[in-house]
Amino acid sequence: MFKKLIYLTSLVLVLSLAGMGWPKTSNPHPDDGAMYQDTWASLSWRPGEHAVSFDIYIGENYDDVKNGTGGTFRGNQDMHTWFFIIGFPGHPYPDGLIPGTTYYWRIDEINDQRPDSPSVGDVWSFKLAPYTAYDPDPADGAELVETNVTLSWEPGYHAKLHAVYFGDNYEEVNNATDGRPRGAPTYSPGLLELGKTYYWRVDEFDGRDTHKGDVWSFTVGTEGPPPVGDQGIIYVDEVNGNDNNSGMTPQTAFATIQKGIDEAEDGEVVLVYPGLYPGEINFLGKTITVQGVAVSPAGVPVLWNPGDFAVSFYSGEGSGSILKNFIIKDSFMGVFIADSSPTISNLTIVGNRYGIEAYADSEPEISSVILWDNIDGDLFGCRASFSCIERGGEGIITDDPLFVDPDDGDYHLRSERGRYWPEHDIWVLDKVTSPCVDGGDPHAEVLNEPMPNGGRINIGAYGGTAEASLSPGEQNLPGQAYNPNPHDEADDVEVYDVILSWTHGAYAVSHDVYFGTNDSLDFISNQTTTEFDPGMLDPGTTYFWRVDEVNHNGKRTGAMWNFTTSDKWPPKGRTCFVAETGIRVGGELIPISKISQGQSIRGMNCLSKIQEVQEHNGTFTCYDVLLESGNCLGVAENHYFMTESGQWISLLNLKAGIELKTSQGSVGIKSVTKRPKPYVGKVYNLKVEGSDRYLVGKDAVIVRDY
Repeated sequence: MFKKLIYLTSLVLVLSLAGMGWPKTSNPHPDDGAMYQDTWASLSWRPGEHAVSFDIYIGENYDDVKNGTGGTFRGNQDMHTWFFIIGFPGHPYPDGLIPGTTYYWRIDEINDQRPDSPSVGDVWSFKLAPYTAYDPDPADGAELVETNVTLSWEPGYHAKLHAVYFGDNYEEVNNATDGRPRGAPTYSPGLLELGKTYYWRVDEFDGRDTHKGDVWSFTVGTEGPPPVGDQGIIYVDEVNGNDNNSGMTPQTAFATIQKGIDEAEDGEVVLVYPGLYPGEINFLGKTITVQGVAVSPAGVPVLWNPGDFAVSFYSGEGSGSILKNFIIKDSFMGVFIADSSPTISNLTIVGNRYGIEAYADSEPEISSVILWDNIDGDLFGCRASFSCIERGGEGIITDDPLFVDPDDGDYHLRSERGRYWPEHDIWVLDKVTSPCVDGGDPHAEVLNEPMPNGGRINIGAYGGTAEASLSPGEQNLPGQAYNPNPHDEADDVEVYDVILSWTHGAYAVSHDVYFGTNDSLDFISNQTTTEFDPGMLDPGTTYFWRVDEVNHNGKRTGAMWNFTTSDKWPPKGRTCFVAETGIRVGGELIPISKISQGQSIRGMNCLSKIQEVQEHNGTFTCYDVLLESGNCLGVAENHYFMTESGQWISLLNLKAGIELKTSQGSVGIKSVTKRPKPYVGKVYNLKVEGSDRYLVGKDAVIVRDY
């Protein structure tokens, strides 16, 4: 490979020095071998220096495209058009591209003045994602797989939910049905047995149909070099660990939590497997996460220290010191805090003398916890939110949490829809449902909670784990959208090429998108994709947005997110008008495509000259701005308009009723409509000498020069 790279680099240098261009087209889009996610495509490429026109070949058979046979020749087009549309009516594959299909294409450069014409191009390809799950990790047939592996895959085309089937018998996995849907394309089967082969299958649901997946397999490793630990994770296992181990993998786990904390560095996570952990654990001022892991049928780890504190924070710990997913029982005090403000969530603190106490200006963040049957107190010197506390508090659940069998140590929550029964390693139905199901912090991710989970984390130690009890009341409502990009309260966001995205909530089939410049959001659209293009944004502006998740049973209202754009104006060139847009030049209305540099143009109060005509050729998102005069402006991508008050406003923020300033007064907007199909062709923009604006359309609307 290295030798080939040197050869190619040298060849390019020789051709450049000889005044010769690269002999054939290059830089295909989509990339050669890409997995593509839409049913139409704009194929594009970079031409060589001597191309006069291009012969285009496209088909579903490599040999046909390579040889130009089988009807794969799609025509010849001139040197100025470096793209070709497929998957639209009027173009090849008018009914759309087909998921799971590989498409091959080739571009030949034609120049009849050169003896080596045509310059035959390489055959490139791209594939539409199949309806079924693909690209499993571990790969099908993999060996020496870790015992704590997390399975993942690439979702099928437009897949909304995934049902996972897992086991050590091929036939059972292949024939299994009625799997519980999940939102994330990952699955953690728990600790696996060394030397055993496991089988798994993922069925994809796209909102209408279920697509059965292939059965994949892997074998858990028993030989080879010692496993390398996950960077930033330390493992603790009271049952199988030893404090003389390295703590770097589940197989080399420490036996005590304090040993894990002692060895951890700031930013690391101490994962604690099930077991009974006696004695006090002290965070020692470290910014780390200490988290219990639910492994069936053992449950979550239990902290126990009858004569003292089970957990203590008194070394100035802040919100980055995190404790979660533990049961704390039969101790003098569950958690002691002094001069510290840690983050505490999803604990079940029961049967202690005292629950959580905080002193000396401590301000801990406590949420999604259960404090019950503690003898002399639940909370002192602190408050909790979205929690279940026997002695109450503002906004706190005080009803019985309905543990399954606290006398025998089973602190799972009862549920009419289903809860885990560790004694028999099965899920069963109860006649009642705990008030703690779906009662936790609504901003916390539900993480590994099985479906249906109501889109909201449970209160208590099992919240966010694979043993969380199921949601009965809204079992088929979608979960809440999360993981916004740009992240909530982001600053200095670029004003152009911003794509808003998010991770869909479980069971969501579509998404209602809201967007605006204040918290009174405008409804934008209902869509099936998890991306939204707001177009060009205004500099130095705070934008608010929200995504409500929707399915046939109802809607889940999303959180309000916001971000603030950079105060710098965007670069010029991408915000343009379509060819037929009229421009006031020399007293006449001339299409912008017919304008030339140096022509006189009417500005606001004077006559000036056109300094530059910017022309762009490609595929653009286009909007029609219909004015109350009956005239219409076609805008490619975006543009800035002057309002009646003299303020600049972007296309994104235009709506019916806004008055736009003109050379003679103003004109109102009747509607702003996005065209259903991309605009393919040339678009234009002007730079006016000594000005930052010009007039467009019959109404002479004032726009910026970018």
